[in-house]
Order: sequence, then C-alpha cells, then structure tokens
Amino acid sequence: MELGIREKLPLSEIARNFNAYLMGTDRQISKFGNLSSVTDKPQQQLTYVIAEKYLKSFNTSNIGACIVHESLKELCIKEKSYIITSENPEQLFYTIFLNHYQSGHFKTLSSTRDSSTIIAPSAVIHNSVVIGKDCLIMDNVVIMPNTIIGDRVTIKPNTVIGGDGFQVKTLEGRRKVIPHVGGVKIMNDVEIGSSVCIDKGLFGEFTTIHNETKIDNLVHIAHSAVIGESCTIAAGSSIAGAVTVGNNVWIGVNCSINQLLNIGDYSLVGTGSVVIKSVLPHKKVFGSPAKTIGLVCKCRADIISSEEQLVCSQCNNRYAFVEGQLVEVS
Repeated sequence: MELGIREKLPLSEIARNFNAYLMGTDRQISKFGNLSSVTDKPQQQLTYVIAEKYLKSFNTSNIGACIVHESLKELCIKEKSYIITSENPEQLFYTIFLNHYQSGHFKTLSSTRDSSTIIAPSAVIHNSVVIGKDCLIMDNVVIMPNTIIGDRVTIKPNTVIGGDGFQVKTLEGRRKVIPHVGGVKIMNDVEIGSSVCIDKGLFGEFTTIHNETKIDNLVHIAHSAVIGESCTIAAGSSIAGAVTVGNNVWIGVNCSINQLLNIGDYSLVGTGSVVIKSVLPHKKVFGSPAKTIGLVCKCRADIISSEEQLVCSQCNNRYAFVEGQLVEVS
C-alpha cells in the first residue's frame, strides 16, 4: 500500500514545467522515490542520480524514470526515461516533489474509528487516521494523518505516531526538512511504550510495525522502516530510515541501527550496540561497531557447537549453514 499522487502526471509535463527536457519514452508518474525506495509501482516512479555510478544502478533497476544532469546523457539507455537538466538533479527532484506537496497532489486516508477503542481525552487524533477494534490510546498521545492502527493495539502516554522524518536538504540556498507524504501502519496486537516516536514514510510508503511487536519507552523508529512480527525493541533504541527488521528480533537497550540496513529473523542486538552493517538471521551482535559474538536459536538461547553439530543449548533444535545462511535442520 502506498500513498502516491492523486492523478498521474506525464513525465513530459513535469520536464516542461521545470525547464528541462524529456529523453526516452513519456511515462505516467504516480510517485517519487530514491534508488532505495520500496514500491509496487517502480515503472511509475521518478527518481534522480547525481553521479555516473548511480546512473548505472538506475539503468539496471526496474525504476522507470530518472532526473539526470546533461553531462551524463550519453550514458542513458533507450529502455529508460529521463528528465535531462542543467541544474543539480537532486535539488530539482526535491523542488518538483515540494511543488506537488504544496499543491496538495498527494493522496490521504479516509478516517474511521471502531467504537470499541478507548481514547484518552487528552490524546490528539488528526484527520486521515484509521483505528481498529479494542485499542487503548493513552494520555497525550498524538496520532498524525495517514496512520493506520490495527486491532488490540496499546499506545502509552506521550507517544507521537506519524510525524515527519528527518530528511534535510538544501534548496534555494536554505536547509529544509523535507515534508513526508507517506504514513504509518501498525498491525494487530502491537504495544508501544511511552514517549515513542514513529515517523511516517517519506515518498508515500508506510513505516510498518507488524503483528505482536512490543516497543519499550523512548524508542525512535524513522521514516519508511519496516519492523517484523513478534519483535522486542527495548528502551532508548533508535532505528534509522528505511531499515528492515525481520521477525522475532530482539533489540536491546540504547541500540542504534544505521539507515538502509537489514536485520535478519531471530537475530539479537546486544545492549548499547551501534549497527553499521546488515545482520544475518540468527546472529548475535554486540559492540560499537557491532560484531558477531554468537548464534541465537528461535527460542533466544545460544546455539553451541556440540559433536561437530550446531545445537541450541536450551531446546536442542539443530542448525546447519547452507550457502552461508543458518537454517534449522531436522
């Protein structure tokens, strides 16, 4: 699910309106994004590149259209579509994005609220918010537009759901925090502690918290992150933009996870760790920077080597490495 542009825009029209020109096939654009953005409509996405290596990445991606500086046009290929500009492509991209944001061109949700949900009188629920059954929303919670909350969700005092993330760009000589046009989706049976901030997606995607994940106090989850099922995120941790956390992951107190990383299923991030590279499933990592210090079973006990086999120290589940990945074996 994404919140794109209300009506598709011809790429040729975008180019003409911003003193650039189209190279390649004209396309209907329904969303914006960068090369790492997750979308189910890549052929309708407009992105940008600022260097040759990124243009090569775009050319081999499934994204349809790109803003490119005229000095790189010889590297453009006929299968793709380009807006060719003499300006800085990144600044032009965000200028176009802000223009459509200020014109109200992006979709929003229709508000609904189940009567079984309990909402404290001091909570602030904005328009364009969907709330399911049997939720508890406590004192001074703020829920911003384009938020979807499932069933049996608890949100504790002073938490903010759906604010803008921290995407800072220099446009027209001024540093600006870019407004976000996506949302937040919180699935069923999630519990969110006090003074938590969960930012909405940047380009129309949803920051997502999946079923039965539990989030402690003072946690920050940045724009476009995806948190899997049955995760535990302890107090003070910070998860940066576009991070993907798998299922049944444990993140200890005061951890920091850098942007764009993947944290594999059943992994464990130890207290105070700074994660700067992706973590494979079942790995236990610790430190600053975080390094692998062991393996973790589904039951969260240590996996140990016994008689040339990998065995859980508690439940006796057996594991083996297959093509570099740890898998459970019968």
